[in-house]
Amino acid sequence: MDGNKDEALRCMRIAEEAIASGKRERALKFIKISQRLNPNLPASELLDACEKLGSASPGSSVVERSVNTAENGSGPVRSHDPLSGEKGYTEEHIQLIRQVRRNQDYYAILGLEKTCSVEEIRKAYRKLSLKVHPDKNKAPGSEEAFKKVSRAFKCLSDNDSRRKYDQVGLVEDFEHNERHNVRRRRRRKRTGHDLFDDDLDPDEIFRAFFGQGDLFRASHAYRSRRTGSHGREEPDTSGFNFMVILQILPFLIIILLAYLPFTEPEYSLFKNYSHQFPKITEQHGVEYFVKSSAFDGHYPAGSAERANFEDNVIKDYKNMLWRYCHVEMQRRLWNKKLSTPNCNKLQNLGVA
Repeated sequence: MDGNKDEALRCMRIAEEAIASGKRERALKFIKISQRLNPNLPASELLDACEKLGSASPGSSVVERSVNTAENGSGPVRSHDPLSGEKGYTEEHIQLIRQVRRNQDYYAILGLEKTCSVEEIRKAYRKLSLKVHPDKNKAPGSEEAFKKVSRAFKCLSDNDSRRKYDQVGLVEDFEHNERHNVRRRRRRKRTGHDLFDDDLDPDEIFRAFFGQGDLFRASHAYRSRRTGSHGREEPDTSGFNFMVILQILPFLIIILLAYLPFTEPEYSLFKNYSHQFPKITEQHGVEYFVKSSAFDGHYPAGSAERANFEDNVIKDYKNMLWRYCHVEMQRRLWNKKLSTPNCNKLQNLGVA
């Protein structure tokens, strides 16, 4: 029951943000979902605000009335949340979120000039991300603003993407071009994390930059948007059939594999139940594991067969290090203090 109540509270907060943005249909949708999950939650005031959206601007909503009250008086603006008593937000928080969401230039979002250095970009991101983080800034739209700040930092901290952005000059045009390029590359071959893929996780950038877990609370987490949804994951009331298929799929795969011919590889770079016998390549001293103690009889040391075999081992080892090194270099764009052990191993093997 507590789980339903928490989910209902979250739906009510989404409805409040929708009212603040003038999205009446979206607000009504989540109010109805919250009422189904927990009928005891008060929703009359939010429903009244939704009705007024049809005849008035979003400024007449519950959230905006709170803002107007603070502008005429003094003290903090409090979000009208009768559900959880959550701490309110100030007028400064609201103005900051509006400013970030309104800006259509990455440099302006971070408050920088186009001639700024990478270090200035890092300092600006450090300062602004702490101010708009959804766990610190409770104003409506803070998650969208936090994501926009993360996009600005991720773009400008990378030399290639910054050069492309400078040629376009507008966020909307640049992101449209990048998404088009991502879809085109996907049709050819699925690559790693593209800069403006839909999988952008602002919290991952935040954690990598500050070199620690969530700075405000451990329970906050962003969902990777691999399904094309925006912001936090929203309740899915129509995914039952898909979830059933996902549950059955492992059993279908196991049955299929049982009837397929399967040959285990002759070696592995890691020790497992099939490959228990350690060997070391003559060149570079790369450790690998084989299936049988009779391996030396099939591939005598110093023979051409053994040399060809170990060439394949070294090639696989380099490919594995290159993948790990690529991830390390990507993360180092966000935090220069992170070490790159796999890149160092590649250099020792003579690979640039």
